[in-house]
Amino acid sequence: MNRHFGDRDGDADWSDEERERLIPGPRRKALYVPPTIEVRGQTPILSTTESSSGSDSASPDRNNTRFSVNGSPIIPPKSPSRPDVRPGSRQEDLVQRFYQVTRERDALRKELQRKSVGAHGIPRHSIASVVYKSEERTLIEELQALRYEICKWSEEYFSGPLTSRSKRLHINSTKELFGSLTDNHAAYIKHPHERPLLIQAYVWNRLQQRVFNNIQKGCGYVWAGKLGDRKLRAINDTLRKAVTNEAQAEEYHRWRAMTVNLLVPQVDGRWRPTFDAAPVIKRISRFCSKLRRRLRPYSTQSLRLCKGQLHDIVSAAVALDLKMKKQKADYRFVAFAGGKQNQFFGYDYNDFEMDDVEEDDPKARRVELSLAPALERCGNANGHVFDQSFILVKANVSCRRIEKVRPPRKKPPGPRTGIRTSIANLWNGHG
Repeated sequence: MNRHFGDRDGDADWSDEERERLIPGPRRKALYVPPTIEVRGQTPILSTTESSSGSDSASPDRNNTRFSVNGSPIIPPKSPSRPDVRPGSRQEDLVQRFYQVTRERDALRKELQRKSVGAHGIPRHSIASVVYKSEERTLIEELQALRYEICKWSEEYFSGPLTSRSKRLHINSTKELFGSLTDNHAAYIKHPHERPLLIQAYVWNRLQQRVFNNIQKGCGYVWAGKLGDRKLRAINDTLRKAVTNEAQAEEYHRWRAMTVNLLVPQVDGRWRPTFDAAPVIKRISRFCSKLRRRLRPYSTQSLRLCKGQLHDIVSAAVALDLKMKKQKADYRFVAFAGGKQNQFFGYDYNDFEMDDVEEDDPKARRVELSLAPALERCGNANGHVFDQSFILVKANVSCRRIEKVRPPRKKPPGPRTGIRTSIANLWNGHG
């Protein structure tokens, strides 16, 4: 008798090997299966009568119950948290124990949440970020205050017509002082209202070079006194130059912040340096004296009157640098440069990094003068992600070109019998 493909009688004669060869199974990676048997569609039974009746009612929440190979439920090993669980316990005891463990888990979860919340309901893991944001806001406010004081000082002592002291012999020429700030420095010096802008740019340039910059020898570390050039600079430069990846950058900035906090701890809201702070005050006074001596020819008042005010400005800059160095994040001032070395003008204006103090000329796209540098942050509060930087405070620049002030031409003297003589003749009736 001929057997056709698909007959049931023919299927019964196939061997297992023929079935595997003709009907291949799904090729899926084998998973590790523990030695248990899963019975689907069966739920734990809540009472003895229901257990004997063998009800098949299934619950959508409990449709998977694991059993061992011999058909009994899997029971974890006995521990102090499970004192009454023994192999062979009744099904209702296991269910009751399951709900008890669930309640214990929920209670522990609530306790963990309660302990993870600090004062005012703020999670403790975000308290550090909140403190960090508060300190960062303080840095920004102190920077804005420092900018305001420098602007106020320059407007008070350098605005208006020049006096006879500008004709005295200068220690440094105008080009030596302001040549790197703008190529139009002569027009700024002669202009009575724009001269304070050039003075602001010069003061910020000197502060950035001598106070905030610690790369060049003799610069920075003003807050450290004699420890700066003797101890801190050498070891800091060695560690900074050895940084080659993100992990090393995190370790370096963590060491830097910890070192500064140990050298100048804060006790009762005041800084208590662990070294002699007298050289710090002496260095600030020396810096102020050099600054006044160089800017004296361009002032409209005696700079002896502003000794205390200028000393407060430089002291605030040193304190701001110290506070920046205490953070795990890397705060630094950014000065944009032109096409040549030491040329801080002549570059394109960028709205994301700069603020133009002259709002009347929107077409000007070339920066003529940089008044104050931008503040940049690299890394976050916890000392990570140092490959990303953010501009916190934009740079103050001026894009308006200052024209040279030319004195008015004097008219040649005319004859005395001019308008005055004609008016006199009319008054006397001779006209």
